[in-house]
Amino acid sequence: MSLKKYKEIFGEFAEEVEFMNENIKKLNLDRNSKILDIGTGMGAISILLALNGFTVLTGEPEVDPEKESMEYPNHHHHDKLHETDYCEDPDWGSWNDWRDSAKKLGVENKIKFLNFDAQDLPFEDNSFDGIFLYDALQHIKNRELALKECLRVLNDDGIIIVIEWSKNQIEKDYKKYGYGIDFIDPKEYLKNEDITIEVSKGVTINFYILRKA
Repeated sequence: MSLKKYKEIFGEFAEEVEFMNENIKKLNLDRNSKILDIGTGMGAISILLALNGFTVLTGEPEVDPEKESMEYPNHHHHDKLHETDYCEDPDWGSWNDWRDSAKKLGVENKIKFLNFDAQDLPFEDNSFDGIFLYDALQHIKNRELALKECLRVLNDDGIIIVIEWSKNQIEKDYKKYGYGIDFIDPKEYLKNEDITIEVSKGVTINFYILRKA
């Protein structure tokens, strides 16, 4: 699978797509697995999963308070530096509608969209084999509740993948753009849960793998 076109579409957000793709392959998920992507955004992880042959159900709240309060409705950063501090403007060309990007890559038929709240998932227990949260957990108000909901709808032998920015990338973005981003480690929100967590560390992102113990 060539990732050249993916990189052209997602620009700077595809810096570590090879790292993500390699980790997805290592999961050894069956192509018929039931996959949920929480927090669609620009569709980066849904589309990458679809390129790997998976059918994906993705979604986000119909009304997102965070998006409504921001000048750039899809931006994942917040807390702009003081106006007198210099910072670059990010390249907003990557923020296309996910449907357009999926169509360009020929995977629009492998992705289904549904509005839902991660803190109150509208699915039955043990519904999914794989649940992905890419740059999503930091935007959820009650992260502990959202992760517990993920565990509820996850099959006993399923996996939850949390992909969030590394400390290195957070510092880099703060200096470059002036946006503060929370460093997310899912262990902090699941201390009382009987789970195992593995982490694969990249330069810009960390790839956490959660399993029921």
